Amino acid sequence: MEKNLKKNITLFETIIYTLSVIIGAGIFVLVGLATQVAGNATWLSFIIAAIVASFTGLSYAELSSRYPTDSAEYTYSENAFNKKWFSFGLGFLKVFVMISAISVIALGFGEYFLILFNLPILVGALIILILSFLINLYSVKGTMKFATVFVILTILGLLAIIFSGIGSIGTVNVFEFTFGFNGIISAAALIFFAFLGFEDVSSLSEESKNPKKNIPKAIIISLVIASVLYALVCLVAVNVIPFSQMTNSAITQVANITLGNLGGIILSIIALAATGSTVLIMIFSSSRMIFGMSEKKALPEIFTKVSKNNTPYISLIVVILFVLFFVILSQLKFITEITDFGSLLIFFLVNLSLIIIRFKDKNKLKIKNYFRVPLNIGHLPILATLGCIFTFIFLLEFNIVIGFITLSIMFIGILIYFLREKHIFRHIKIIKNK
Repeated sequence: MEKNLKKNITLFETIIYTLSVIIGAGIFVLVGLATQVAGNATWLSFIIAAIVASFTGLSYAELSSRYPTDSAEYTYSENAFNKKWFSFGLGFLKVFVMISAISVIALGFGEYFLILFNLPILVGALIILILSFLINLYSVKGTMKFATVFVILTILGLLAIIFSGIGSIGTVNVFEFTFGFNGIISAAALIFFAFLGFEDVSSLSEESKNPKKNIPKAIIISLVIASVLYALVCLVAVNVIPFSQMTNSAITQVANITLGNLGGIILSIIALAATGSTVLIMIFSSSRMIFGMSEKKALPEIFTKVSKNNTPYISLIVVILFVLFFVILSQLKFITEITDFGSLLIFFLVNLSLIIIRFKDKNKLKIKNYFRVPLNIGHLPILATLGCIFTFIFLLEFNIVIGFITLSIMFIGILIYFLREKHIFRHIKIIKNK
């Protein structure tokens, strides 16, 4: 059975999907790290990171409204640059980044699993991967139901931290620029990665009801919810514990103080829900990306095969096999840096794609049936331009070796494209000779 995914995902489910990816393990580890760079004003770094993320989020919103397809970044760059080899390379990088991100989060799940059940990290990672694969294979609706439960648990946990520690707000001066404004910007670059994942909602376009309206709404609403939660959690954290005493598990430290002896256990359970939902949803979205590229003939048609439950099972199997490979390697720091750099590079190119498309497709600006990014000078989208600038600045924060390796992965994708094209052309010549 091939092609045609059913359009049965509602706006609420689309928002839940987006929140499931955004509100993952990042908030549980980044607060402690960021406060060592920005001090008591770290909450402001979260706001700045959210604003920068929203620039790219709005670009995705307009592009997903213009081109409602599972292949997302592949389609956007194809329409912008008219170079299929470049689009394939970008799509290849996107799939790689998604798979590497899943492996990192699965290992994070394994760490919390170790705390609760005293079993090896790898065992916990394998358990969540197998469960996520089976749930995804079962049905789209089943995936959304589990994601809903997980993300609600995570949000309730973060709200518990906020309300249990809200009385402490005012203990310190949260407007004190402890390490100057440069410290706040540096922390914002670090915190930016807590917002990664909003872009993956574009992979729901072919299964979402009214994607031209629902996808942009889901991106904007989810970023607002995540931003408010993150900033409030950070405000509570710096007021409950002096930033100089915070560790990488700052949220657990706060919970132990505000929620009592059971705080650490409760937070570990919440972290399991957060990382579990992210793994579940990212396996879903990466399989859809492969499905979409296959529909565009960029990948073999076999990836468009769907099961009786309307799930692209071949794509799911490929994703889970590669994720298992990275999990077994367990090179957490290296894979994380590749994921972060790759994501920012993709964001830069998506913002650039919107700018180019605006100037190439001026007539479509008159059409009112799709979302359009606000604040424009003529055809130039100011926010997409700012998105380009800030993502480029954040890219410069990385080691040159990480940048080289990530670009090499994209180059490998381009090389695969040309090797495949060469094979196709050779096949055509053989037919003609016959």
